[in-house]
Amino acid sequence: MKFELTVKEPLIFDFPGESRDSGVINYWDQEQLFPNGIQRCFWVSKVKAGETRGNHAHYRESQVLVAIHGELEVEVIAMDGTKQLFQLKNSAKGLFIPPLFWVSVSFSEDAILLALCDQKYSEEDYIRDKSDFDQYKKRNQ
Repeated sequence: MKFELTVKEPLIFDFPGESRDSGVINYWDQEQLFPNGIQRCFWVSKVKAGETRGNHAHYRESQVLVAIHGELEVEVIAMDGTKQLFQLKNSAKGLFIPPLFWVSVSFSEDAILLALCDQKYSEEDYIRDKSDFDQYKKRNQ
């Protein structure tokens, strides 16, 4: 069954969960964001403080970014050039990023980023050069 993504803009959301004396549990339950479930996940760690990762966009893939540890600053650029800055400091929050948004992530010294994706890996889905992204924007305005 094919679903249509209904969320078109980046947004921060809370993962459901419970807090008890024995610890906190959070879980994924986001059919609205990923109607076909998580198709891929990866994590990035040991990035030097102030260094950026990401620096790309996707044609089709949506992602949710989570700061599992430390702090992440995520710059998101829309097709119209609008920039948004998001702070991720809590593993109970996720940042949803739909396709066709340029993303750069800055790491605190101890940060670990978890990415949840709605597509399997495909190199053809990446826009890795910012000038290619800018040209794509111009062609599709």
